[in-house]
Amino acid sequence: MVHPRPFRFHHMIDLIVRSLPARTLTVTAIAIAISAGITMTGMSMRATGQTLEPFIPPANSLSTGPKPGDASKDDTKPKRDFAEEMRKMVISLSRWAKSQRSDFSIVAMNGLDLTTFIEPGLFVTKSDAKPARNFIRALDGMLVEAPNYGRDGYNKENTDGEVKYDQQYLGRLSNTGMRFFMLDYTDKLENIRNSRARTKALDPLYYAAPPPDMQLAALAKVPATPLNENPFVIDTLHKARNFAMVVDSGPFGNKDAYVDALANTNYDILILDAFDRGTTPLTFDDIRKLRYKKLGTPRLLLAYIDIGTAQTYRYYWRNDWRAGSPSFISGASNNGRWGQENHVYYWDPQWQNIIFGNANSYVAGLMQLGFDGIVLDGINDYRWWIDQ
Repeated sequence: MVHPRPFRFHHMIDLIVRSLPARTLTVTAIAIAISAGITMTGMSMRATGQTLEPFIPPANSLSTGPKPGDASKDDTKPKRDFAEEMRKMVISLSRWAKSQRSDFSIVAMNGLDLTTFIEPGLFVTKSDAKPARNFIRALDGMLVEAPNYGRDGYNKENTDGEVKYDQQYLGRLSNTGMRFFMLDYTDKLENIRNSRARTKALDPLYYAAPPPDMQLAALAKVPATPLNENPFVIDTLHKARNFAMVVDSGPFGNKDAYVDALANTNYDILILDAFDRGTTPLTFDDIRKLRYKKLGTPRLLLAYIDIGTAQTYRYYWRNDWRAGSPSFISGASNNGRWGQENHVYYWDPQWQNIIFGNANSYVAGLMQLGFDGIVLDGINDYRWWIDQ
């Protein structure tokens, strides 16, 4: 779920890509045989995962969920630590994905608050912050929306307080080996230069998304060419020097125009939706075309996926679903691009099994289609639950 306002893929070996059949997949297959149940070739389905240290909550860990027995809370609200449940989901997703492909990248879109066990909204000293180590280790990168421009309106500079709040987290993450993606909503060169100067110490990949508003529905025109454009082979996040993110294909007219526009660029990383207009899946031929920069060398492809809401236009949605049926579907949200979205009990195994953990899951399909990783949106949806 890319909101109108913030708060809100080691390339495949060419021989492997060329061996994939050039067929168009159905919506319910997502190019991954989700509904057909096709077993993923060459990928062990053992959910062994990477070895992470046991999670032990620190002494000052604060629950962001309601406490059982608290008469001041709505009894109909789930009794959960919503922040910790989101951490657990991302950790489990990462462990499973990397048990299938160790080079599959997991990038969080926002979620800075979740990197420490402190109450969201607090300014704390470095000595006071207890890192959420397993959550941090589950991530290969983090994409920060509007670090300096666009949080409160396109081309509008963020307040000093907003900038400093993010910086307190980013400073603590600077030595984790994580790759940072900075996504501002501005098309003014002066703003771009200013934002890059502010975040220089993190050596981030930077992209200034164009208007309209914050829709991520077009390729940037400012600057005219990718920042730090280069001819090199890009097969890891850390080799990349730039990226672009376009997840709304609607303005391009049709899928072929969308794919052609993105393919005809020299960005090292492309972040895109695996479905045109959220409904028509990309094909193996599409991925093969997107795999190479205009100048001919390979790049990385990352798939955008929302793990915090169920979207009525996605392949997994059934006509008889509604709030409360199945039980993990909660209240509706009006932020969907091509249809309604519903908040979900993201800690529910039924929802998680749709997203990852088996050969028919969303993430498994993205792997089979040829993406190099995923960008997880919807992480900040834990805040919606807290506010209910």
